[in-house]
Amino acid sequence: MRILSIIMILTLSSCMVSKKTFDEKCCALETEITELKSRCNGMDMKEQLLRQTIHDLQTKNDTINK
Repeated sequence: MRILSIIMILTLSSCMVSKKTFDEKCCALETEITELKSRCNGMDMKEQLLRQTIHDLQTKNDTINK
């Protein structure tokens, strides 16, 4: 009976260590995801600005060529 108790305690303690490691990795991944989303939003804004600038230049060029 003692051996069974010791095995159960060791098993539970190893699960706690694994859960802690897992939580740390999840937290690190969530941080990285947040940073990547932020960068993605910034790139979307740059793309929109570039498209608007190209459109404005094409419009201006068409006006000049008329």
